Parts: sequence; structure tokens; C-alpha cells
Amino acid sequence: MEALDLRRRRMITLSIIPLFIFLLLWIITPYRPFFAGLALGAGISLCNILYLARRIRIIGEVAAAGSQPRSGTGLLTRILLVVFGVGLTFRYPEWFDYRSFLLGLPMCYVLLIIVEYWSKGKERLSNRKG
Repeated sequence: MEALDLRRRRMITLSIIPLFIFLLLWIITPYRPFFAGLALGAGISLCNILYLARRIRIIGEVAAAGSQPRSGTGLLTRILLVVFGVGLTFRYPEWFDYRSFLLGLPMCYVLLIIVEYWSKGKERLSNRKG
């Protein structure tokens, strides 16, 4: 479980940096709806990834204890978060651009793949040395 916590911390760090940049650009540029949509999409993406990681950790603990897991990975909750973001972008089109919202949604999933490849590369290097 320590490896999962380390990956989760890396994901949070790597996700907050672009989110902070989007919010900073939202403040200083005239393209406010574009960067607000990116920030909203990236924020919902981060919430979805963290929720998925929490559910997977709980399922792993239940399976390690030997009992049967009762629920899934929370797909409905993650879908409803995205629907909430879509609703915000269509309710307030002067604040959020729906295209940039859709562009920001897969950001944390792409970062998750990068973190996994980075972790696997580090594991391979440490196995070669040791």
C-alpha cells in the first residue's frame, strides 16, 4: 500500500501544478472562460482520480481481509461529477468554455499514465542495480 500512497502523492503534486497555472492564467489573461473551463475540467479530473484511488484502496483492504467486496469503484459518482461540470459550463457559458472543460477532463488520467510509466521505469532501474 505504500507504493499506492506514493503514486497518489505524485499524482496530487503533478495535478495541482497545472491547475495552479490555469488559475493564474485565468487571473492575468483576457481568456477567462477558456482557462476557467480548463481549471474546472482538471479539478473534476483530479477529484475523480482521487475518488477512484480511495475506492481501489478500500476494495484492496477488504479483499486482503478475506471478505467479499460489497461495492464497485464508484463509476456513477464519477460520472455525476462530470455531468455536474457539464451542467456548470452550459448554465454559465460566460464563465466557462465547454470546449476547454472537455480538454481539461482527461488531464489527470494522462498524468496517471505518466506517473505509472515513471514508477515502472524506476523499479526496473533499481532491479538492475540491485
